[in-house]
Amino acid sequence: MIVIPLLPYEKQILLDTISDDSLTILAEGLSLENILCKLLESYCDPCSLVLAVEFPSFLETWLLEKLTLSEVVTTVPKKITSDFNAENRAEDYMQGGIKFVTKRILLIDLLQKRIPVELITGLVFYNVSTISDISIEAFIARLYRQDNKSGFIKAFSSSPIQMAMLNQLETTLNHLFIPKYYLWPRFHVNVSESIERHKCEVIEIHIPLTDSMKSLQLCIIDILHFCLKEMKKFVPSLESESLQIESAVAKNFYRSLKQKLDPIWSTLGENAKQTLNDIKTISNLNNNLVRDDAVRFYRTVHKMRPTLSASSKVKISMWLFTEAFEKLLKISKSRVENKEKCVELSPKWQSIKEILEEIMGDLDTKSDKPILICVSSFVIARQIVQFVKEGEVSVLNKDLNKAASKVSEDDFDEDDVDKLGLELSHNIHFLILTRHMVMNDFLKEINPTFVIMYEPDLFLIRTFEVFRSRRPGKPLRIYFLLYDDSIEEQRYLTHLNKEKKAFEEMIHMKGRLAIHTDQDGRRGFNPLLERGDTGLKFSDIVDDDSRKGGIHEKTLGFPKVVVDMREFRSSLPSILHKSGLDLVPKTIEIGDYLLTPEICVERKSIDDLIGSLNSGRLYQQCQAMCRNYKHPLLLIEFEESRGFNLQNYSEVNENVTTRSLQTQLVLVSLHFPSLRMFWSESVYTTANMFIELKKGKDDPIITSSLRKDKPSTSAGFNNQLVDMLLNLPGVTSKNYFRLARHFENIYSIANASPSELNTILENKLDGKKLFDFFRNTSEEEKQEPPSVMRSKFNKFKKFKK
Repeated sequence: MIVIPLLPYEKQILLDTISDDSLTILAEGLSLENILCKLLESYCDPCSLVLAVEFPSFLETWLLEKLTLSEVVTTVPKKITSDFNAENRAEDYMQGGIKFVTKRILLIDLLQKRIPVELITGLVFYNVSTISDISIEAFIARLYRQDNKSGFIKAFSSSPIQMAMLNQLETTLNHLFIPKYYLWPRFHVNVSESIERHKCEVIEIHIPLTDSMKSLQLCIIDILHFCLKEMKKFVPSLESESLQIESAVAKNFYRSLKQKLDPIWSTLGENAKQTLNDIKTISNLNNNLVRDDAVRFYRTVHKMRPTLSASSKVKISMWLFTEAFEKLLKISKSRVENKEKCVELSPKWQSIKEILEEIMGDLDTKSDKPILICVSSFVIARQIVQFVKEGEVSVLNKDLNKAASKVSEDDFDEDDVDKLGLELSHNIHFLILTRHMVMNDFLKEINPTFVIMYEPDLFLIRTFEVFRSRRPGKPLRIYFLLYDDSIEEQRYLTHLNKEKKAFEEMIHMKGRLAIHTDQDGRRGFNPLLERGDTGLKFSDIVDDDSRKGGIHEKTLGFPKVVVDMREFRSSLPSILHKSGLDLVPKTIEIGDYLLTPEICVERKSIDDLIGSLNSGRLYQQCQAMCRNYKHPLLLIEFEESRGFNLQNYSEVNENVTTRSLQTQLVLVSLHFPSLRMFWSESVYTTANMFIELKKGKDDPIITSSLRKDKPSTSAGFNNQLVDMLLNLPGVTSKNYFRLARHFENIYSIANASPSELNTILENKLDGKKLFDFFRNTSEEEKQEPPSVMRSKFNKFKKFKK
């Protein structure tokens, strides 16, 4: 049975969630996994079918374990993966209960009618802070609500800062068809009362920075200020408020700045893009200063030194030539190499040693009261153990030796973490901070009495508060280490303040947020559930099944498009369906979309296009489409958030090379004359293009289109020679295979008689073109003996592999 005592606020959240279709937004660390476990437990019944969509793998594993051990669960929950074939998945759905499924698999099963949608009890979405109108989650909710008016939809998020950005909250409610949302901040009355009833003993230890660390911090801030000024110079449209130092030291500053620049990304010059990357590098340097020891920090800064080389083509950032960086390099070196021959210690190491001595002094030598030390990496954990055991000389000498020999510090297994604490004492344990784990079982197993937090972490401190509240009468003392007047402290306080303001904004939004009366889509009219009118009411569905004689059937319905399974990771299928096209998910060997029996589309995003050109994959894909379809299309699709521009003018070199993007695209166009390139500025434009291309044309022949293989592969021909053969006069995609089957190599074709070529090609004109091509040689070639000509042709391989 699941033995997870719920706190009063958790019980209230559970009651609110069960009663309504709702979005529940919790503050970080308020034990969302326990609420989900209790919620799903109530639906583990064969009479209901609840789909848990896109849960993280670590949370899935934990929930499956807890629900399986529960005595009240009559139907064991199951995880649906791609290892199950279509029939097995359909059978699993019919068994009812809880099914954990990825959004891609669920979407394909919904489109292929493998799930009786009307029998689904409800959907549960996890972490919906990134929902948009083109997201897969919104597509799933729309398909579900179109055919099921009685089932529920419940969503959860523990990212209040993201939910409060722009109109994210309203977007999530609209596209998941949820009419209500509940907010549970840390300052909520029920939450505060539940946690304050059994408070942790928190001891904040403000550790002063050393003089050198203070100087290094000022240098980093000066460099960051320099980069912000450069960014403002390169991008004048950026608001000054978004480029303040106070904002720049925040945890996710780089990500938020990148989002603001996305709409104008294609217009940015190389300098602006490089400056953005520099800001990211300097932010990481801030973290290194407070986390790393002196030796590792110096090695990080030393690697940044500009290397001036005539052969180097990499553009060096200007901040590397500033006085602040020179000072940064000098001070970081002095912490390692000085007259006293003493490497500067990390102040937190000494604090942890003193805390451990204090705790051990209060305890008996045989005491089993566990001590938990929370750090952010294996390296820090190992250094703490070495420092406490062996002292300063041993630890720093090892670090200096590794810096000299360039040995990696991360070359050990995670299992070694369990052994690290035992090296100090039988009751000391280490926890490596990560979001990819459920803390409940770990804390319950260790049951710590003392906790030492090496770095401030809002999620972790609240997790300990909730853990302490579940154990009334059992003490928990937390030592909270924090550098005083540091960027580390500023970042922690900024994050805390941002979360508070996010909840306050969403609380005020409740009074002014307009929610439609038919928001849930159960009854009445909801425009988001309506599909577009393509103007094609009748669809020619062609099925070449031999039992039906391959006849055309006129049926009333939406026009169909065959979509490759891998394309359901993108947002285009959602827009196509919304626009009024029915999707047929299939595994396609050639292309991504089949619009008609003659039109095949290969879709490329900009990043995918560049990667495909560099790897040569695009050439093979275009070759396969041109050989199998009359109208092959290459669709180059831009992101809506970015400008409709392939490259900025500053990125176009005057000296054109064969490796440049423009040159490679031109070569593709010249090499495949029948290939058409379509440029689309967004997925919405692509959907309109597809509708226009389908007007007046039949739907794709679903079965036979999937059987089309690359001739060079199915027939066992050499790709390179077949491509060479197709470039000869008189040879087409319809007759080349006759030549490849009859002749051994191109030399044999060159020596064939006109009548033989006419017979094989079944066309006198094509035969004459091919024969004349090999006979119209230059005067120099005519004078060469037959042996020389033979050697030229012999260098070509045979057609058949």
